[in-house]
Amino acid sequence: AFVARDASGAVLGTVRLWDVTLGEGGPAALLLGPLAVEPALKGSGVGSALMRHAVTEAARLGHGAILLVGDAPYYGRFGFSAAKTGALAMPGPYERHRLLALELMEGVLDDAHGTLKAAGRKQKAQSLAA
Repeated sequence: AFVARDASGAVLGTVRLWDVTLGEGGPAALLLGPLAVEPALKGSGVGSALMRHAVTEAARLGHGAILLVGDAPYYGRFGFSAAKTGALAMPGPYERHRLLALELMEGVLDDAHGTLKAAGRKQKAQSLAA
């Protein structure tokens, strides 16, 4: 998880990344969510900064893909799309057209299929200065 804070340490927003596997024995990936920003700061760029940081860190750490359930118009600007999620599913109810992915390594989602499953790794949240 990454947390954006102001100079006094107040939380401005946060984003969480979860380790998942794609189907039975499929590749590892990350599931992003929630992305949350203080309501009064909507449109201030806090959410975008958190998204850019999360994607950059995931790539730096060698992850192959990030998936999320969200609005394509918002997440599309960070490179997410439904182009390679057609054979993937979330456990429980969700709106299929909102399952989006971003490949951090080209082709990692080409043969991915099945239901996302939690992989279980946990790390302490990192704070970001705003």
